[in-house]
Formats: sequence, C-alpha cells, structure tokens
Amino acid sequence: MIIRRLVLSLVLVLFASVTIGVIVGLDAPARSAIVGQLVSSPAAVPPTVEESASSPPKKVATPKPRVTPAATPTPTPTPKATPKPTPKPTASAKPSATAKPKAKPTPSKPTSTSGTKKTAPSTSKSSGSQYLKGPLQKGPGGTVYLTFDDGPSPFTPSILSILDRTGSTATFFHLGVNESGFPDADARIRAQGSNVANHSYDHPDLTTRTAAQLKWQITHGPEARCFRPPYGATDATVRTAIAKAGLRQVLWSVDTLDWTKPGVATLAKTGRLKSIGNGSIVLMHDGGGDRTQTVAALPKVIADLHARGYQVRALPYC
Repeated sequence: MIIRRLVLSLVLVLFASVTIGVIVGLDAPARSAIVGQLVSSPAAVPPTVEESASSPPKKVATPKPRVTPAATPTPTPTPKATPKPTPKPTASAKPSATAKPKAKPTPSKPTSTSGTKKTAPSTSKSSGSQYLKGPLQKGPGGTVYLTFDDGPSPFTPSILSILDRTGSTATFFHLGVNESGFPDADARIRAQGSNVANHSYDHPDLTTRTAAQLKWQITHGPEARCFRPPYGATDATVRTAIAKAGLRQVLWSVDTLDWTKPGVATLAKTGRLKSIGNGSIVLMHDGGGDRTQTVAALPKVIADLHARGYQVRALPYC
C-alpha cells in the first residue's frame, strides 16, 4: 500500500513538472488562457487514485434488511380432562363381620280388639266429628277402664295422685325390666286401689320369638293375673303360651295414641270420644318415654267421663 502511494506521488510530480514546463514555454496570452481553464474547470484535475487498476474492487456490503421478529402466538391452554369419579363400593359388596344386635322396639301400640296383629291407625287432624260438642249430657252410665302401659316410670306416681283425687282406679301393664328401678311402684299402685298387670319383660314382638323365648318373656314380667302382649302383637301361639302361664290376654278398644305426643289439647278430648261407651278399655301410657302430655290431660279426661255418667275403674279381673 505504501509503495503504491509513493509511485502515485512521483507520477503526479512528474506530471506537474511537465505541465509547468509546457506552460512556462508558452507566451503570456496562452498561459493566461490555460490557467483560466484550470481554475474554472476542476474536472480537468485527474482524481486521486488510491489503489492500482490491478487491485480487485472492494465489495460493498449490502445491508441486510432488518427482519422484524414475528409475534410469538400465545399457546392456547389445552383443557384438562376431568377425571371420572371412582364408584364407591356398595355396602353389600363387603360382608359385615359381625351382625348388629336387633334394635329394641319402641313402645308403639296398634289398636286391636280381635287378638290379631294390626297397624296403629293414623289420627285425623281435620275432623272433629269423632268428639262430642257442647255441654256433655249424662248418659245411662256405666264403667270405662283406663289402662297404662310400659311403666313403672317417674310419671307413675303423678298418675296415681290424679286417680286418687278423682276417686278413680286403673290397671297398669308394666315391664319386668323396669321393676327394679322402681321397687315400690307395684305396692303403691295396689295400695291406691289400682291393679298391676304383666306386659312382658322388655317389650319384644312375641310373634317373632321361639317358644322358649316367649315363655321367658311372660314369666319374667310382673306377677299378675292379666297379660297384654307388646304392640298388641298376638297369634294362636302367643295366646296359648299366655294361657299356659295362667294369665288372661287383655288388649284394648280405644287407643289415645298418647305415645305419639299429639298435644295436651288433643289428649284432653279423649273423654269426649263418641266411640267410648260402657265397658270401653282405654289405652294410655305411664312409661316408655316422656309422658308429660298424658299426665297434663288426664284430669280433663276423667272429668269428662264423669260428666257423661261413667265411672273410671281398674279391670276387675286383673
């Protein structure tokens, strides 16, 4: 590169010397004309050449077009598949290791007078035609027998007090399983003039028991002359077992359904029932649950029966 520049400079000097010599040899008008042309025409001066003709031309870098990066699309999330719930095994798929004990039946009572097992009828809430309306008229008179099941209990003394105040008596069908908790109950009942009767040991459905179990339930109830099968559930086998034990089966003819707790006002209308007559056996409860409603309604029931001319007595054969 340096050698080329030196050669170029020598050429220029030589060219300038020749030119000056030529110009000096001319006359004054010719020199003035040449100088004027050189001054007025800069194109006459040859351009400066930096590189020789043999040097390969430099490549001019072509600017690359600026590429605008394309916007990266936001990936659309793929919805996850909802897993199907695993079906739970049914209760019957796995056999129970131990059998659950049979639940003790509740002291509900079906109305029955024929000695066959029946279902308790539902009470009518809308109809008042089953009750006598207005002032009660004294009829021909007679006796109505009140009976109380499932005791003895804390409510038994209150019922005895009401019977004593009203000059009435009743028959109490008690359970053997409750006797130990109220050891003086039977004696107090008999002292008041009422009767104690047998309602089995712990209130099972006797129609579902074996002969041995049936006998055991009867003989382990209170000592008495009468027996009322729990729920009124009886059949030929039950009646035979009761008779062999020297007892008399007693059911009922009027069910107050007081065990359903229908309310004191409803129970208090029992004495106005048109279905009550001479010899009716009325079923109520002194045990088996909360008998507050029964105790509260009892004075009104007895008062209405007295107003109709009925005596309220215990069953004479029990």
